[in-house]
Amino acid sequence: MSALLAGVSIILHPPFLPLAVPAPYLPFLIYGLWEIPLVVGLFLYGLRVGMAVTLVNFITLVLFFPGELITGPIYNLTATYSMMFGIYLAHRGLGIRRGIKLWLTAGAGIASRVGIMTAVNGFALPLAPPIGFSLGVEALPSTLILVGIFNGSLAAYTIPIAHKIGTAVVARIGKPV
Repeated sequence: MSALLAGVSIILHPPFLPLAVPAPYLPFLIYGLWEIPLVVGLFLYGLRVGMAVTLVNFITLVLFFPGELITGPIYNLTATYSMMFGIYLAHRGLGIRRGIKLWLTAGAGIASRVGIMTAVNGFALPLAPPIGFSLGVEALPSTLILVGIFNGSLAAYTIPIAHKIGTAVVARIGKPV
């Protein structure tokens, strides 16, 4: 299942299926669909599969779509793992069977992604390429707010769509092994 989900994720990368859209407010950030299969793996099979599929996704991003910075895939890996961390903690404590629990789980995934990535970007963006963009101190607060909006909005559609797909799979074939 890890290979299947990784394959779907790879197909959804911009070089193969150009559905990705640059964020209009920070064009180096890309709205895409490739993280959805990663979170489906987390919901259906747990943290190990979710993390394994995310690692394969990271490798393919390095090879085929690094973005404006060669280190871009590292940012994506960190963002996805941080989102999964929040989802996993909430899922373990709350489950995901009822609607309200889904929104609490999604909220935890969004909050952990935004929080961790704000810290990472606060450190990295002022650095010179290939790590950051040599962002000046005066531009850092507004840029961090925009990056937070990006990370929150990306997680806000990724988590519910992945949950809906996972729920559909369970309804049709039962709980995967």
